[in-house]
Amino acid sequence: GIDVPEWFFAETAVLAKMSSVRIKLICRQILLKLTGKGLNLEKIEKLTSSKRLNFTESDTKAIVAGLEFILENAAKHDVDVEVLQQELMQLGLPQDTCVAICKGYRENKEEMRAYFAKQSLKLPALKNCQWRVDYVVSSSEMKSMNKPSVRLGLELDKPMSDGQTEVSFELSADKFRVLMNELKIASDLMKNL
Repeated sequence: GIDVPEWFFAETAVLAKMSSVRIKLICRQILLKLTGKGLNLEKIEKLTSSKRLNFTESDTKAIVAGLEFILENAAKHDVDVEVLQQELMQLGLPQDTCVAICKGYRENKEEMRAYFAKQSLKLPALKNCQWRVDYVVSSSEMKSMNKPSVRLGLELDKPMSDGQTEVSFELSADKFRVLMNELKIASDLMKNL
């Protein structure tokens, strides 16, 4: 796992003041955000505006940030529900609050993980590569060139931001050697991961 940030320890006191029912309802709103369905701040403000609790706007933001931190990181790191509950209790949260948080987590964990996977950076994969070497002997501009060039054509498995699935370009022999060397280095690094 990860270490709990210091700011979170201060927020546990605010979370501990709330009833487990309110925590459950706030978690429901945060889980909507963490599954890509948006966050209704008005509902959260209503749940934290009790005169008995006397929460400030800063306290409300702290509650949202704390619960979002718990739920998001637990899902990202695939934390087991029982382990999450034990960890929350060790942080000083009341048992009924921990149970309320973990219930929402259990019910939405897979949906959160699927949403996070969709949101992660994914570049198009190389589907096909075609190449050819041209040797230019002369041109209308120069009588004698005698320089090789490499023409690469790359086909991607999904469109790039401009909608293209194919990219073609030409390189001098020197630039091609540099490209090949850097690709070999990148490949070696990926093998060591």
